[in-house]
Amino acid sequence: MNPFNGKKIVVIGAARSGIAAAKLVKRHGASVFVSDIAAAENKTVEVNILKSENIPYEFGTHSSRVTEADFIIISPGVPRTGAIFTEMAARHIPIYSELEIASWLLTSVLIAVTGTNGKTTTTALIGEILKVAGKPTLVAGNIGTALSDCVESGVAEGFAVVEVSSFQSEGFLNFCPHIGVLLNLSPDHMDRYDSAEAYYAAKRKTFENQRSEDFLVYNADDPAVNKLIEGLRSRKIPFSLTSEIEYGAYVSNHQIICVLDQGKEVIIGTDDIGIRGKHNLANALAATLAARLAGIDATAIRDALMQFKGVEHRLEFVREVNGVKFYNDSKATNVDSTFFALDSFKQEKIILIAGGKHKGAPYTPLSDLIRQKVKTLVLIGEAATLIENDLGKLTKTIRAQSLQEAVQRAFKESANGDVVLLSPACASYDMFKNYEDRGLQFKQAVYGL
Repeated sequence: MNPFNGKKIVVIGAARSGIAAAKLVKRHGASVFVSDIAAAENKTVEVNILKSENIPYEFGTHSSRVTEADFIIISPGVPRTGAIFTEMAARHIPIYSELEIASWLLTSVLIAVTGTNGKTTTTALIGEILKVAGKPTLVAGNIGTALSDCVESGVAEGFAVVEVSSFQSEGFLNFCPHIGVLLNLSPDHMDRYDSAEAYYAAKRKTFENQRSEDFLVYNADDPAVNKLIEGLRSRKIPFSLTSEIEYGAYVSNHQIICVLDQGKEVIIGTDDIGIRGKHNLANALAATLAARLAGIDATAIRDALMQFKGVEHRLEFVREVNGVKFYNDSKATNVDSTFFALDSFKQEKIILIAGGKHKGAPYTPLSDLIRQKVKTLVLIGEAATLIENDLGKLTKTIRAQSLQEAVQRAFKESANGDVVLLSPACASYDMFKNYEDRGLQFKQAVYGL
């Protein structure tokens, strides 16, 4: 049945996924209206798209028209606060995320990846494995392509690999992946959630509709993950960097070992994997399990792990200048992610560019790595003072007013053999459109040296 035909649907938030959802439901016969609290002059691109699609809209307010909908589709960046959401709750108007409504039309096997860190890399890696195996594959969600933009191109014998953020999973009511992946958990987005427990609860919604015939790949090394998955109905398959697993995946003698119904298989030597860092080894374990559960043979998994070099803005090598290597880790929007980035470099001295919009978590977990590895700390953005208060006494610390200035000053602080690393530990919205914009500006500044 067509779940949209004849429905009055309001999309709240005219960002990338909101507009994609509006276009999708309109194609399927819905009467759709887009409402965004942002001023129209700040949304000129979006206004032009809506006009070209003949979709009615409002900017600068949420009018009473919002509460006349059969249901709401909410963009992930929109928090559920304010009088309009209170009124929707009083009227019992359902609120869904864009991923949820797009999944209603999905014919491909759904693989959903979430966690605090590593989501994008693992999602892209699973997609790469499936493509190497010759399977029709969609890769969408928080990774950058809205599922609503590509869901209709999916095929029954194919796969859809979807990266899920906590903001997206807040709107899940019926979302049900056949294979779910939970990578890790640590406090994040504390500027949006009242507690870490509330953030974790949003993550859990990705898996709550799974049935006993579905799979949940999870990180057995993470206590918060082990606690969160209690009571879920899916078949739980663990991976571990520290322990041998009777049924799942683990590392032993510098090899990835997979033990499923096919028996014990050596997938690949850890030195042959194309992405660096201990955290990426965990991501590779998770991707291996997801692919093997999807029926992909070990050869295709091995080939993909060898050739996959990571994703843009995630420990991305940019350029070497006078013996100094520049890495773009703009996607490191929280403290744990920056921790993993710093930990990936073993011998090199690092000039770290950090800062941006504060997300509520302290920066002190970076203290030991800053003391051991960071030669100079270059700070930008709104959180610069907070970071300097937490870490500034541990190494030489300087301020920059722009990312371009930060790159220039970092280069001056460097010497042959050093690394200049952009790994902000913060959101990007104080100075940039998003983390992609931040990463691109960093690369432009590096190429301008």
